[in-house]
Amino acid sequence: MDEIDLIIIRKLLENSRLTFRELAEISSMSVSSIHKRIQNLIDDGTINAFIVRPTMISLKGLWLLASGSSSAKSMDLVSQELGNHESIYIVSIASGKYLYIGAYLRNISELQEFTSLLIMASQISDPTIGIINIPYITTPETLSSVDFKILKTLNRDSRKSLTEIGEDVGISAKTVRRRLDRMIENNLAFFTIEWTPKSENNFVTIFHIYLNDGTDINSTIQHIYQKYAQNVVYCLTYSNIPNYITMHTWAKTSIDTQKIQEELQTEGFKDVIPRIILYGNYYDCWVDQLLRSK
Repeated sequence: MDEIDLIIIRKLLENSRLTFRELAEISSMSVSSIHKRIQNLIDDGTINAFIVRPTMISLKGLWLLASGSSSAKSMDLVSQELGNHESIYIVSIASGKYLYIGAYLRNISELQEFTSLLIMASQISDPTIGIINIPYITTPETLSSVDFKILKTLNRDSRKSLTEIGEDVGISAKTVRRRLDRMIENNLAFFTIEWTPKSENNFVTIFHIYLNDGTDINSTIQHIYQKYAQNVVYCLTYSNIPNYITMHTWAKTSIDTQKIQEELQTEGFKDVIPRIILYGNYYDCWVDQLLRSK
């Protein structure tokens, strides 16, 4: 990977249906170059899949990122056990036996039981469980049966053409476009990718950034995206943990990662803690199973 690949990855994480031409315009590359780069990212295993799921807005659920240090001997066995739980869609293993667990819950009432299971399976005695901020909508739009059929055929192949989707679902390409535009506009579906950098010249690091009281978190995130544009993949904030950001980054070398850390430490934050990601495992979750049942 290089800085251009990062731009592609970042944009596909936001919307995996972006066309080659749209990506070419964003990155100031030719369409053929973008096509070649994406194919290379697929071939080397960096991009595992182009996926889509209903958002937690449309399903009225919770999106979580849990993390903490595990006392287990085998991180692979822990990952497999966690992956068996219907709510968990990713387990990432970081240095020092530190785990990140991404999960979707149907509602807040599942949180206590999920936390108990998480502690037992992960062997993390005191996990940090963040509820990821998503736009709050009092009366969100609903997904129709046709919408679910569209998402079902796109679940593991979100870059299908409008014609292919129409043939799968039994509607016109024009209707497919209209329904996809509606789902995207109302944040009802999340078109993204599963990615895992494979080559040795890739360092993915999550920086835990703790802000001082009174800091404007939105302007801080905007500053991060601007200043660290060559390295930041995305940032997450949490509705239940104020003054806290996880900054997910990519760098070519460990020295580059160290430079990011050193620069962050000059920003005046309360604390900055880095965790280098070693690898991650993706799993089917209840949202995927829901689509298959439609």
